[in-house]
Formats: sequence, C-alpha cells, structure tokens
Amino acid sequence: MARLDACLECGEPFERAHGREFCAPKCRKDWNNRRMKRGAELYDLYMAHRFDRSTAQRLRVFQAINRMASNFRQEDRTERAGRQSWRRPAAVLEERPYLRSVTTRMRMGRMSG
Repeated sequence: MARLDACLECGEPFERAHGREFCAPKCRKDWNNRRMKRGAELYDLYMAHRFDRSTAQRLRVFQAINRMASNFRQEDRTERAGRQSWRRPAAVLEERPYLRSVTTRMRMGRMSG
C-alpha cells in the first residue's frame, strides 16, 4: 500500500509510490530548475571559498554565500508558502556514501604517525 505524502514542489498531497517525491513531472522539473539556477552561483562561490581562500576572504565570499542562502529561504517563504527547497541531508548522503568517508593524506615533508 502506498502512503499519502506531499509533493516537494507544490505541496499537494499525492499517493507516493516507491521513490517518488513529486506529484507530476512538471513539479519535478520546476524543483530541479530552481535548484540548478540557485546552485550555479553558489557552487562558484563555495569553490572559491574552499580553494582560493585569500581572494574569498578579501571579497567576503562566505558572507555572500550566507546572504544568498537567506535570500533563497525568503523566496521559499514568499513563493512556496514556506516549504523548504532543499532535500534532507540524510537523503543526499545516502545516495553518496563516499561523502561520509574520511581520508587522510600525507603531505610533502610531513609524516604522520
């Protein structure tokens, strides 16, 4: 028996089949398009924050990332009746278990252990 759940995009109830999160293909497309639109700029800023730290600090990139997130949340409140526009972290990590793994590196000139 399938359970009744709400579409991640429109919030309308639907009978959820295995793995379905949306009531219709249009809702899935709208959800993914918004995430792509938001994600491209966020990706660029985060990569600078992570790998070009001096430039990112000078330009206050992390503050810009947080401001973007606040703006996205405000859009969710006004345009999506407050429904969040991101997936649960557990769902993302379940799909990509390698993100949970811990790796160690030996750096040139440094020995561990």
